[in-house]
Amino acid sequence: MYLRKALYAAVLTTMSLPIFAQGLVLNNEDIRTDLNWLTQQGVIQISTSTWPMSGNEIQRALSQAKISNNAQQKVIDSIQNALKADNQTAKIGLFAETDQKNIPQAFGDSTKAQYVGSLELNAGGENWDGKLRVNAEKDPQIDNGQDVNVEGSYIAGKLWNQWLIAGQMPTYWGPGHDGSLIRGDASRPVYGFTAQRAEQKAFDTKWLSWVGPWQYQAFAGQLDDYEAIPDAKILGFRLTAQPLPYLELGASRILQWGGEGRPESWDSLWNAIKGNDNFNDGDDDKSNQIAGFDGRLNLQPLLDVPVSLYGQYVGEDEAGLLPSKKMYLAGADFSSSYKNMPYQLYAEWADTRTNGDAKGISYSHYIYQDGYYQHGFPLGHAMGGDGEMISVGGDIRFDVMNRLSGRVMYAKVNQSAAHFGDDQINKAFPEDDKIKALDLTWTHYLKPTLPLKINGWVSDSDRQGNDAGASIGIEIPLDRDIFGF
Repeated sequence: MYLRKALYAAVLTTMSLPIFAQGLVLNNEDIRTDLNWLTQQGVIQISTSTWPMSGNEIQRALSQAKISNNAQQKVIDSIQNALKADNQTAKIGLFAETDQKNIPQAFGDSTKAQYVGSLELNAGGENWDGKLRVNAEKDPQIDNGQDVNVEGSYIAGKLWNQWLIAGQMPTYWGPGHDGSLIRGDASRPVYGFTAQRAEQKAFDTKWLSWVGPWQYQAFAGQLDDYEAIPDAKILGFRLTAQPLPYLELGASRILQWGGEGRPESWDSLWNAIKGNDNFNDGDDDKSNQIAGFDGRLNLQPLLDVPVSLYGQYVGEDEAGLLPSKKMYLAGADFSSSYKNMPYQLYAEWADTRTNGDAKGISYSHYIYQDGYYQHGFPLGHAMGGDGEMISVGGDIRFDVMNRLSGRVMYAKVNQSAAHFGDDQINKAFPEDDKIKALDLTWTHYLKPTLPLKINGWVSDSDRQGNDAGASIGIEIPLDRDIFGF
């Protein structure tokens, strides 16, 4: 009873605080789509390939927007409303679905259970930002032994245009719509520390200004419930640059290192960072390494066509100082409007096999035998290793209050399942399977800052047969007016 009263008092106190300037923006499909739409229309210039994003960078880009029609203004208003909704000082979230989806997860989908209730508190200022999110789950997709978690929580401070962050936040690296080969958000977030720039400004010096707007993100964390090597660490670094207004280039690298029974000296870490530990001998091989490159070509500045082409390749291990044993992703997207209704279309292909063959190598390692997964969810692409996926999707904003997004996909998942037998590391898709699916989400805004999301899907699986389901989710701001004072 005392705890209930204390929590109630904390919520009421939080509701009396003013809305603050947003520091960080966690993975949000609507915001990403709208920012890409504006970029392809030539309204703004911003990179959306590294998440979480800095609120400072989003506001900088919007403040310099070159608006020429009502559709563009509608999209800007949509972003501002989404940021305001995300930034409410207190919210209650509710989510429920008829049954669990058996299709690769979409970007920004943070629900990992059939029923979820959450309480979120936000606070911050010009140079700091904090979010406390407490989630209660029932019937998780993969049991992790916890009914309550704080996924999506963090504390951050800004110093000299750098955000320094501690918490449990989703991360996403790459230009893909439906997945990233090296760091996606299909897994539960990893506990750790993150550093990144607040604004993606170019260097002032003439010697480096040619790099253009650039961003980095550095991460160090510890995997949870990693049974093969308890307390295994994960370290990553990503760098992006836009040397030309129409070209973005990115490079990313991930290490699984340390843990119980493994070297954790500075010397072993430095050898791992240098790449001097790619050996078949476990005594010398100090880490599992994944690295790769990605790029996006925006044709709007070149040909006045609102189309982008993008690609990514990532390799397990290395040869000749470059990633080997490669996985690939490629796609294209198009942004336009019809009768003042902004819309975006995309097509994407991804292949997480090893150089086109399912060998049980992708996202696996002979020392870190639970692979590149956490709780069985892939830390890379949502389908996990040794899969292929083709998806076609889009988004359209009918009016201020209604939005429809969706995708059609065909995926061949876990084609190396026989290699792992009963010791499957990909628990999201533990069987060799072929999946065809239609996935639609209708967003209805009860208020401009209060979206109600209704999702429905139909799928056909060689292993699970036909399936159909629906879900509903809402996050309700706790305004003082609700309580009558």
